[in-house]
Amino acid sequence: MPAYVMLMRYHSAGLRAAQEDPRSLLRIHEGLARWECKVLSSFHVLGEWDQCTIFEAPDNFRAYRGMLEHEFGTTADTEILPAVDYDLFSRMVGQEAGTEGPHPWQINWWARLGRLAFRWHAYGRWVHQACKPLTVTGRERFGQIKGPCIVVANHTSHMDALVLNAALPFRVRWNIYSGAAADRWFVKGRKELVMQPWYQSLAMGTFPIQRGGGSKALDYPRWLLDQGCNLIIFPEGTRSTSRSMAKFRHGVSILALEKDVPVVPVFLTGLAALRPKGSREIRPGPAGAHVLEPIRFAPGTSVPEATRMIYEAMNEVHQAVALFGDEAARQDRPRPAAGSNPASQAGGS
Repeated sequence: MPAYVMLMRYHSAGLRAAQEDPRSLLRIHEGLARWECKVLSSFHVLGEWDQCTIFEAPDNFRAYRGMLEHEFGTTADTEILPAVDYDLFSRMVGQEAGTEGPHPWQINWWARLGRLAFRWHAYGRWVHQACKPLTVTGRERFGQIKGPCIVVANHTSHMDALVLNAALPFRVRWNIYSGAAADRWFVKGRKELVMQPWYQSLAMGTFPIQRGGGSKALDYPRWLLDQGCNLIIFPEGTRSTSRSMAKFRHGVSILALEKDVPVVPVFLTGLAALRPKGSREIRPGPAGAHVLEPIRFAPGTSVPEATRMIYEAMNEVHQAVALFGDEAARQDRPRPAAGSNPASQAGGS
């Protein structure tokens, strides 16, 4: 995750609170945890600033910096600075700058056939080895979709995209594309990359997304939808490390409303245990991909309202899973009745 340095200069009220209870200085840790940040180090410093906190944050943290600064603004002046590891900075300076792609040729018939040939090597073998078993429910709901659609899912593991792709019907999977971080997967001149940008575009069906690219980052996905292609997007933007889903970005809603296409939520289960965030090892175990009811937006729906609808559809299943376990996400079993006893429902699954 990206790293940041936060400098704080306390007002008189903040200094009084620290004198009365030094633990109040750690309130910053609680505030950062609410935004799924991980504190690496925290120091009390002498000089112009009073406190220095170094932390890692999700890729979408930039959007919340203003709110976090406002939260602490009543007790301290705050400065948040992005940081780059020195070794990484050295490599970046020494390599050819820029990224490659997107590659519009990836939607051609020959590229799609090539993707089928690469499928087992790029996706299938990993899902086969890790998911013991993989349970897919609700797949028949794609029968309601006649044109292009946007498939969205919760994001907890590097395995998510692989399992999601495996769960899709062939006619959807044959013509589906997903975004990947340009500064990681589409870097120009990185010979040490095992999966080169051309391989990402051809075998994986991915295209580069510039972090913090704003509305321009949606130009290529817009073009794909215009060509009748399907999209995979993780609206949380980064893998969640907490028990709750991260706030959804508006990109899915903007595309769905502009192009009048349905959104198909898929809730993934078990994958955080298979390959937790930060781990390179895969621990085989049960996994699930459960297709929810497609969402179509009425004319006049606002972007925030559309985002809320998608979030609530996913969060309803997330809450059920938190109460009853992964089996509660299955779309081929009765939903728990309102007001039912969680313990009895869990025992019946």
